[in-house]
Amino acid sequence: RNRFFNVSGIISNTGVAFYVNLASPALIDKEAIKYIDYDLDIKVFEDGTYKVLDLNEFENHANSLNYPEEIKKILKEELEGLIKKIENKESPFNKEYIMNLYNKYKNERNNNRR
Repeated sequence: RNRFFNVSGIISNTGVAFYVNLASPALIDKEAIKYIDYDLDIKVFEDGTYKVLDLNEFENHANSLNYPEEIKKILKEELEGLIKKIENKESPFNKEYIMNLYNKYKNERNNNRR
């Protein structure tokens, strides 16, 4: 909730992949969940390899939109921390962690249907 990223686990028949958006912490109001997307993303493939995406787009927007130095510093630190978590397969970048959450969701959904 207070971090500058959000992570989506992508579950398929062949495994679990992840997509990370570096973004402002979410603001939840009566309309929606809102955040500022800073264009910088990470794709984590099913085999655990990853790719940082849109670095040029982020740098261009950081310059043209005059991102504050504090924001750029936070995003750099978040990116470095996320890469460490990915490489160490720490949650949420851990298949078992995601599958446990998914199974919990399915159980709660089934219980609410009764």
